Amino acid sequence: MSTAAQPQFSSNTENSRAQELVQPLLRGNGGRWSLIDSGMGLERKFKFKTFKRTWEFMNVVAEECKVQKHHPEWSNILLPSSADTEEVYNTTFIRWTTHSPPGLSEKDLVMAKFCDEQAALKEEIQVEEEESARSDVGRELADRVAREGGDCCVPKKKDG
Repeated sequence: MSTAAQPQFSSNTENSRAQELVQPLLRGNGGRWSLIDSGMGLERKFKFKTFKRTWEFMNVVAEECKVQKHHPEWSNILLPSSADTEEVYNTTFIRWTTHSPPGLSEKDLVMAKFCDEQAALKEEIQVEEEESARSDVGRELADRVAREGGDCCVPKKKDG
């Protein structure tokens, strides 16, 4: 019997405030985000009518990432093993997590909400819950990038 993941907040995140922010985002509470197995991140996919609309959405998110000084693990491409030609370029997979200190941070939750708001403005296509729950779209690539990218968010030690 598996139990649903519980949010695991980063050590510099105020727990009660984070609980208030995360609950409406989650699938079981009317939101569209799912916790990753460890509870240390949120993920979901976004689907749009065209590649152009998808790219516009990604650009808006990227601009806000610069403002917030925070970035997601994301992809806009499927690996060949899971490619569905109708979802290759008009779908974006996004995972919000904080690497240092590890866990969900308030920035992750604010950015997840921002993504939802921007997706609505870009006329996100609402998919069946069962299809949307298959957040594996892009997951393999995001996992690979996160694994191979190293500690992108950990301050680098200066030599000498």
